[in-house]
Amino acid sequence: MDIRLATLNDAESIAALNAEVQQVHADALPHLFKPPSDETFPASLVRQLLADPNTYIFIASADDVPVGYIYAQIIRRAETSLHYAWDRFYIHHISVNRAYQRHGVGQALIQAVVRDAKEHGIATIALDVWAMNTKARAFFAAQGFTVYQETMWLHLSGQE
Repeated sequence: MDIRLATLNDAESIAALNAEVQQVHADALPHLFKPPSDETFPASLVRQLLADPNTYIFIASADDVPVGYIYAQIIRRAETSLHYAWDRFYIHHISVNRAYQRHGVGQALIQAVVRDAKEHGIATIALDVWAMNTKARAFFAAQGFTVYQETMWLHLSGQE
């Protein structure tokens, strides 16, 4: 398996790899997530993200076939009267082809972000995970992630 920073040439593969994780979310929360299509995470958006110097997209390949990706971004917050300044890597997406799950691909992608965070002197990596996604929650916990904040909602029936 090979993990490397994605290039513009990887945009189509990354867009295609997103479909699997998008479908998981659409199946679980269809009122919130659209089913995967050419417009949900298009290659053109991937190219825009790759042009951002604070964005890091790593791609995993097995036998030169893309099998997963992780999209992370450096977030910088200035000091305010309420909190100190902080920098963190924020993981927006991780997706691994179902056939390659539980083979270390996701772990290797997380470790690529960990290495970059250390190289940038950033001590915190954060992400969001949906409460219904028990598989992802278990995976992230196994990688050492812990809950530091929770978001709650009150969904009013019939109100969108």
